[in-house]
Amino acid sequence: MITTVTINPAIDRTLIIDDFKVGAVNRVSRSIIDAGGKGINVAKNLKNLGNDVVCLGFMGPNGKYIEDVLNKLGIESHFVPIESDIRINIKIIDEKYHTYTDINEAGPDVSRDEVEKLISSINEHVDFSNVIVLSGSLPPSVDKRFYGYVIEKIKKKGIKVILDADGDALKYGIEAKPYMIKPNVHELSQIAGKKLERKDEIIEEGMKIIENGVSIVAVSMGGKGSLVLTDEKIYFVKPIKVDVKGTVGAGDAYVAGFAHGIYNNLAIEETIKMASAASTSVVMREGTKACSLKDVNELKEKVEIEIIERG
Repeated sequence: MITTVTINPAIDRTLIIDDFKVGAVNRVSRSIIDAGGKGINVAKNLKNLGNDVVCLGFMGPNGKYIEDVLNKLGIESHFVPIESDIRINIKIIDEKYHTYTDINEAGPDVSRDEVEKLISSINEHVDFSNVIVLSGSLPPSVDKRFYGYVIEKIKKKGIKVILDADGDALKYGIEAKPYMIKPNVHELSQIAGKKLERKDEIIEEGMKIIENGVSIVAVSMGGKGSLVLTDEKIYFVKPIKVDVKGTVGAGDAYVAGFAHGIYNNLAIEETIKMASAASTSVVMREGTKACSLKDVNELKEKVEIEIIERG
């Protein structure tokens, strides 16, 4: 199966407002509550793509809603209980100006004993997993080297690891050489130590990571599409034009598409199409909704991939 790890889960509350005003009273036209956290979002998408998936991570006393949602979706979960409540994140969609604002909490306090229990849980599931996805931010009390440490242990058993993180958590994770990383341009810029804007700049920095032992670097560029780098080829994936209703979870759907392709031994170009189609399906929905398999199958045919020659 595929295993996803969400060390910093969240309850996502999306507020849809017409003409949001800062510093004023705003009336919500409607609201949506979703089970969130990047690894959980990846799992929901993987399930819709037809994969067997299990969710690991932390869960606080207020997280029963998330466990109930996953249970209803038929997604197996084995969370490590923690004493502190998990995050409640607010997403504000302004329908008049088409803006999307995220207000995310940092995360709960997690003890060293709770971290050790999660590491043990991951080790127990490695023998049943072909692909493991490590996604999202780390709670403030967790060592920034956590992903790197876990990747080193998993790799010894020949498991392919996909890492989707940012900041120091991504930096130390890259040093452990996961099979794949999926930063956005901002996150890659953090690693590079400079702002990356042009394709050639993104490719140059991404190839440095490939040369250091990561097999796939997929860089999302929002409405400009994405770049996928391997040691053999560089792919520019053009964006599909759709009516965007929300951007939360689009990157997680992209990761799910790649995890699906890697797990099912699909060719790289077919995997890229799955990832792009899944991500596009998500932005067509409000809240933190997973992709639709029907949408993905239709959108796959619209994905345009350009192969860029290495200089």
